Amino acid sequence: MNKIKIFSRLSVLLLVVLLLGSCSKDKEYTRVIPSNAPLVVSIDVQSIIKKSGLMDNQQSILKNMTAVLKNEKLAKMIQNPSDAGLSLKDKVYFFVTAENEPTVVIKVSDMDKLKDALKIMQSEGLCDEVEKSSNYSWTVLCGYGVCAFDKNSLIVMETPNPHSIPVKEEITQLMDQEEKSGISANKGFQKMVEQKSDVGLFASFASIPQLTSASMMMGLPEDANLKEMMLIAQMNFENGKIAIEGEYFTENPSLKEYLKKQTEMGGKIKHTFLKYLPASSLAYLSTNVKGDKLYEMLLQSSEFKEMVKDARLTPGLNLKKSVSAFNGDVSVVISSISEKQSPSFLAYAEVNDPAAIGVIYALKNDLGDMGMTIASSGKNQYVVKSTLFPSAIRFGVRGNYLYLTNDDNLYRNIGKEVTNSLSDAKYESIKGSANGYVVMDMENIVNIPIVNTAFAGFGSQGAIAKSLLAQFSYAEAFNKDDQKSVINIYLKNKNENVLKQIVAGLRQVLGSL
Repeated sequence: MNKIKIFSRLSVLLLVVLLLGSCSKDKEYTRVIPSNAPLVVSIDVQSIIKKSGLMDNQQSILKNMTAVLKNEKLAKMIQNPSDAGLSLKDKVYFFVTAENEPTVVIKVSDMDKLKDALKIMQSEGLCDEVEKSSNYSWTVLCGYGVCAFDKNSLIVMETPNPHSIPVKEEITQLMDQEEKSGISANKGFQKMVEQKSDVGLFASFASIPQLTSASMMMGLPEDANLKEMMLIAQMNFENGKIAIEGEYFTENPSLKEYLKKQTEMGGKIKHTFLKYLPASSLAYLSTNVKGDKLYEMLLQSSEFKEMVKDARLTPGLNLKKSVSAFNGDVSVVISSISEKQSPSFLAYAEVNDPAAIGVIYALKNDLGDMGMTIASSGKNQYVVKSTLFPSAIRFGVRGNYLYLTNDDNLYRNIGKEVTNSLSDAKYESIKGSANGYVVMDMENIVNIPIVNTAFAGFGSQGAIAKSLLAQFSYAEAFNKDDQKSVINIYLKNKNENVLKQIVAGLRQVLGSL
């Protein structure tokens, strides 16, 4: 199943449980989540409803939602979800099975109320009659999937074949699973559960397809297994800001050493190039590189060793010398996007040797195979031309920095300070202490002509999307320390909770509920 489809289905599940539950310390009901689940998301629904402002008008919203229902008991059950026998005090968990089936887990608080609720749903044709199976009960949700429950846990699994034997076997395996056999015993999952968050995320690298994993192997020790790496993240909705923190987690010694060496191949950003880059840019990325350390780390990978071997066939190219020449800040901006959907970019890198050019020049043969040519345009300066590009790409070394750009106007001002530069930009953490920093200016992006044209092409739906996006200011990401990274998404209005603003925006463009 396509991953995008999975996430869209998880969104549907979220809408279902928004009325059912939320925040948890009890592991017993999460025992049904399998140890090989590639993705688990926890949601504190109660906190989200409160922060979104939906509780401010709960009765009117719920009454309007249930006005079309003819069954009074069903309407009251939706208006007061605790009557369905599901906990309002515990987090809801979503996970994707190894077979890519989206599944939700909710804690059961009252078995009798839950059974009564299902009887009401059955009378409305929403589900089949509840059946008893060994240690649990189950029913088919018409047109959706399977619902199974016991005194602790309720799971809803989306599947097109709810009556099939494989699905029944999988449900039985999940419901009969002991805590020590499920993901509850995973230390990475435990760490995610312990964190206070509106939304938590646990992802296992074991779920990444082999080809994707191979692309991430550069610099990875040959005895390290990337499948033992996990990503843990937490998201909180604050006044004017969506705050996300994430970190890698592993108990593999080789992977731990790999993460440590990653931090050693760079230092803190010195913000060397901010004054040369325009604040009107759409996106900006900066990091700090110690080329000698980077080269040592890359040599641990068999893929890079082959690249070094191949580089020996390129006359005058010393890949070690080229990589080691990078010593300091590396900064890149996307300054604009033309009507032909061509982005203009400019990159700078601090270097201590013109040999740094070799990193790009090493691609000469590959570029040639794609119909591109590299020619000298001066001492330590080159130009790449192709019929595929609307303009030439120029790169070279001037003094102690390397430049790369495809914009003639930017090229003419290489090394010159600009008015209204990024050094005076509004971004909160752009001058902070970090090894890496990225920002995307959504306010600037919304205002470029090609984006406005794209929104207009979708009519009223495009207008709604633009109206919502117009509330956002910018998003920035940086590393908080050696292991943790932060993503902050800012709205223009910093005085109200971001969820309340989004809900208010939706109600404004879609009409009052």
